[in-house]
Amino acid sequence: MRETWIVTSRELRSYFTSPIAYVFGALFLFVQLARSVPAIGHDQPADMSVFFGGLPIVFLLFLPVLTMRLWAEERKLGTIELLMTFPVTIRQLVAGKFLAALAFLAIVLLLTLGLPWTLDGLGRLDWGVTLGAYAATLLMAGAYVAVGMFFSSLTRDQIVAALLSIVVLGILLFLGFPEFLALLSRFGLPEWLIELCGALSPSRYFLSITRGVLDSRDLIYFGAFCGLFLYFNALVLRGRRLRG
Repeated sequence: MRETWIVTSRELRSYFTSPIAYVFGALFLFVQLARSVPAIGHDQPADMSVFFGGLPIVFLLFLPVLTMRLWAEERKLGTIELLMTFPVTIRQLVAGKFLAALAFLAIVLLLTLGLPWTLDGLGRLDWGVTLGAYAATLLMAGAYVAVGMFFSSLTRDQIVAALLSIVVLGILLFLGFPEFLALLSRFGLPEWLIELCGALSPSRYFLSITRGVLDSRDLIYFGAFCGLFLYFNALVLRGRRLRG
């Protein structure tokens, strides 16, 4: 645990020395506030549906840019070989980078808390649902980060890593749209297969939690999803270590 925390601290510090992190934070806040603020009005209900509703798409555009450097930059600079010599396990390295990315995103999300406080001043905001939606946002961010980390570990080219992440996450995002699933049904796909496709999308479980419905299946999904891609990430790094 101590080794994981050391890796997490090292990675988190690196975010605040990289211009990409500041650009990411500024653009993310601008886009989210630009989307949400116009919806605030005295004749509108006090809720954060606009803010959270578009996050799956916003994360699709932003998070691959954040995660593309996590391993690809290490490979490009040759520092990944140095990391492999540290007295830490592959699992601790992967967990440390993953937790650092989530911690950075949590800090960025904290900067948006002015919006729900403003809404609470205009009307009675349901803070239970709102805080649950923030937790769901971190869960979904974790799923996106796990995918981005995996593809970043496959290549030293950050752009390639970002594009692969966008394509895969984009497919998973579309699988969460009922309209897209209805389109698939027109091709004669069996109902069970369409249901399976829909069950693969992180946005489906994210939107379920943001509506105030907390189901243990949602938590199990995000845990399994993140665990699977982080395991794939560890397999790639373990292969590199064995090859020397």
